[in-house]
Amino acid sequence: MRTSTRLLRLQDWTYEKVCKGRKMKVPPPNMDITKYNEPAEPSVFLGYAPSRVDETGTMVKPDPLYVAPAITLMLDTSAAAYMEDKRFDRYNNVHRPKAYGQQVNIQALFTVYEDGIRMPGFLERVEEDPEDFDMSLIKEGTQEGFLTLLNWMDDFKDALLEATYIPGTDMMVNDESIVYTLREDQKYMTDNRPMYNGFVNVQFLAYVDRGQNKEIKSIID
Repeated sequence: MRTSTRLLRLQDWTYEKVCKGRKMKVPPPNMDITKYNEPAEPSVFLGYAPSRVDETGTMVKPDPLYVAPAITLMLDTSAAAYMEDKRFDRYNNVHRPKAYGQQVNIQALFTVYEDGIRMPGFLERVEEDPEDFDMSLIKEGTQEGFLTLLNWMDDFKDALLEATYIPGTDMMVNDESIVYTLREDQKYMTDNRPMYNGFVNVQFLAYVDRGQNKEIKSIID
């Protein structure tokens, strides 16, 4: 199966499991806290957030770390044909099928926006005078953003553990491979507030399609 097909079906599965029907905060233009966007359903991107044209007509290539709410599925280093020989297998006469020796490694980047909770009266005051806004009417949102991110990542992790495989593909979930973390830079947690970023990494075991070597077949025939 083509990698592109696997990723497209993983994208569909991710949307259905952890995005469809969910409403999350959307960053306002220029991260202006005096502006408010209606919550929206998260998007699922493959590899990169799509380019767009800004108000000046310039083509912009968005950084996935700042596109929210969204999950960006990225292909990590994978193996075309490899089946690990575990010591447990050798001593217990377990033979893992070599045909399922293709490894598809995925990094799922989660991006959440949380600029704080606006208290009653904040938006009304800003509408009257955009230059006169009271920061005491915004409840600091660090914990809210952090917990929103973790809960969303947990939903994805739990869906993977429950699924066993991705429908319409040959990809089996390797439960032991699933790891999750906040975004790091040189082993330090990054502070990108009001954006919150985390990763769920997972390995899928897939079928090795070796095709048919025409030269060898011609010799045999």
